Amino acid sequence: MSVADIVSRCEQMYEDLDFSYARKWKAAQAGRKVVGFLPVYVPLEMIHAAGCLPLGIFGGGDSMEVIHGDAYYQSYICRIPRSTIELGVTKRLDFVDGMLFPFVCDVIRNLSGMWKIMFPNVWTKFFDTPQNFDPAIGGTYYVQELQELREGLEHLTGRKISDDDIRRSTRLYNENRNLVRQVYALRAKEPWKCPTSEVYVLMRAGLMMDVEEHNQMLKDYMAAASAEDRPKRDNVRIAIFGSFCEQPPLNLIKSIEMAGCYVVDDDYAVVNRFLTVDVPTDGNPLEALALTYCTHSVETSCKYVPVEEDKGKFHIAAVKASGAEGVIYATPSFCDPALLDRPMVCHRLSDAGIPYIAFKYAENSGQMQPIREQAGTFADSIKLWS
Repeated sequence: MSVADIVSRCEQMYEDLDFSYARKWKAAQAGRKVVGFLPVYVPLEMIHAAGCLPLGIFGGGDSMEVIHGDAYYQSYICRIPRSTIELGVTKRLDFVDGMLFPFVCDVIRNLSGMWKIMFPNVWTKFFDTPQNFDPAIGGTYYVQELQELREGLEHLTGRKISDDDIRRSTRLYNENRNLVRQVYALRAKEPWKCPTSEVYVLMRAGLMMDVEEHNQMLKDYMAAASAEDRPKRDNVRIAIFGSFCEQPPLNLIKSIEMAGCYVVDDDYAVVNRFLTVDVPTDGNPLEALALTYCTHSVETSCKYVPVEEDKGKFHIAAVKASGAEGVIYATPSFCDPALLDRPMVCHRLSDAGIPYIAFKYAENSGQMQPIREQAGTFADSIKLWS
């Protein structure tokens, strides 16, 4: 299969706001359930172990006009809750049996309550991940939260979820995370062969399809991209941070690349990259998930960093590991966690001598020329003066 074929399929899934793949998956076998989830992280293993399809809900993007959603939320918050409500009230999610709303911010917390009121027949859970990462404290809490999730999924599906069910699903998602890391390593090494506009839709599609199918797709993409002869350009290597929840329109990513940037690291749609090592598949599977989360997970603005001086160290390490020459800190408009972090992280970048620029966007941003010009000027300045 060629790169073009793989990317074309992923783009179709990315653009499909009727979620045709998930609908067909559910209709293929009686009794199947689909569980939607919001960014930034949920334990996909648990949903899969219940026999359900995890379906990533990342808002309505730039192709859907929000009309009804604006009636439920004020205008001075990010766009993702309003466009998610729009997906619900326009019946694009009428086949979804459950919804998980992980802790990101107060807006997503409130969205979970709104969903319960608006769609009482849908199993809805606010999934509160720990902010204390001591395994004895946050880890113990997280095991209890995972057990509540397990019981909720059992009630939804009408069947028990055994420890072996969770272990089998964990092995599949360990493979998926390993393959995702390989794709990111290949992009960092040869970004001209794996443009981020391709890698991004490859990852987004994976959050809407069966994990085994995505695992094969990742292998096919790496084989095809490695074999394809693409020209290497004199582009600047940059990392993008701040976009972990509400996602940018695909044209924004393409505009940055067209401005002379190779994106070699990012925090787009980090769900399948949130855990940085394999989850152990022996012993208690809930304890294994909890311990891995507490000790080996990425840093985002919705995770508490207890020592202020540590803020930004994760980003500096990521820049060095990927060989990035500069950072674009791109945050959604009105994203309180990201905008609160931005001055602290950028201050650390300056101290480390890493060039950066910062701008805001919305998932329906339509005017890309200013962003392209800003990114192009940033790339030129790195070439001239770094």
